[in-house]
Amino acid sequence: MYNKMKMQTKFLISLTAFALFAAGCSSNKPDSIVTLNDKNLYLQDFLYDIYDVETEGNNLELYFQEHLGYSYWDYDYEGSTMREIAKNSILARVVMYEILSDQATKKGVTLTQTERSEDEDKVKDIIKSTSEQALNDIGITHDILLTSIDKISLGDKYRSFLLTDYKIDEAAIRKNIKKDDYREYQTECLFIPTAKLVKDSLMPLSKAEVDQAHDTITKVAEDLSDGEGFDSLLNEFSSLKYSTRNFIKGDSSIEEEYQSASLLLQNNEYSPVIETNYGYYIIHMQDNNSTEQYEKEVQTEINAKEDEYFTSIYTKLKNQYDITINFDYWDKLTIGSITTAKD
Repeated sequence: MYNKMKMQTKFLISLTAFALFAAGCSSNKPDSIVTLNDKNLYLQDFLYDIYDVETEGNNLELYFQEHLGYSYWDYDYEGSTMREIAKNSILARVVMYEILSDQATKKGVTLTQTERSEDEDKVKDIIKSTSEQALNDIGITHDILLTSIDKISLGDKYRSFLLTDYKIDEAAIRKNIKKDDYREYQTECLFIPTAKLVKDSLMPLSKAEVDQAHDTITKVAEDLSDGEGFDSLLNEFSSLKYSTRNFIKGDSSIEEEYQSASLLLQNNEYSPVIETNYGYYIIHMQDNNSTEQYEKEVQTEINAKEDEYFTSIYTKLKNQYDITINFDYWDKLTIGSITTAKD
């Protein structure tokens, strides 16, 4: 969950980098949010992006309130709340795709019939997962969804067009990233908790519960040594839980005891019972030299280089537009509740 939050935060932060517009109110259309040259963008032009961000954010809000006791939307990240970051990112994203799709049209870049069909499928998936009535209640129609998704697809296609001639020295990137630093250990485990998370504090279970957990995990280890597999053991012991845990050495999210025991294992070996503050574990090493994280880091660096190049181009494109934001209207909107379905 925390990794998910970090990923979303980075995504929102990256979009706010584009949110550098001239402040002011639209004189012709006071209910418009943004004017780009002579085109006005209204709330319906923002609804899909707001819905996308709010859906994820409200799911995180439920988790934060239940398990941590405070609000995700009010969570402070480097001086700004997630609500503020989300709102800035939505504004930047809508404007960016309006500019990119406009430039694509001017350059003769269009969506193919296959691409349009794929966008239609995305709309159907959204309607199927949410229900058309719920979407209509918050003002999101099929046409609004399709218009927004088509615009994003066209903008992404034009972004790829802009990057066509950009060459990245992947060999140099790989040379600068040490494989050993990103060596990943891929494990699965059986475990029995001996503590529970109450808000943001770890609370140990009673001594009787811990003793019972130890007796059970000891029996599990004996059965495992007799050749029983994880699946059959899970069916045999109701208190037993299963998880996959992949990590790089020194990962702060994985207990030190778990890492130390894992580092001793060869592929397909099992650990003895180990104890951490969270519970008792039996670890199975699936791959002790995975390059998956290394490849992800390489791709992250490639994406960063592409983003840097694209940002320089986009800044020039944006300067071709007279952008005015109706802050009197925009500031009144509260992210987190705009596309919440009404009962």
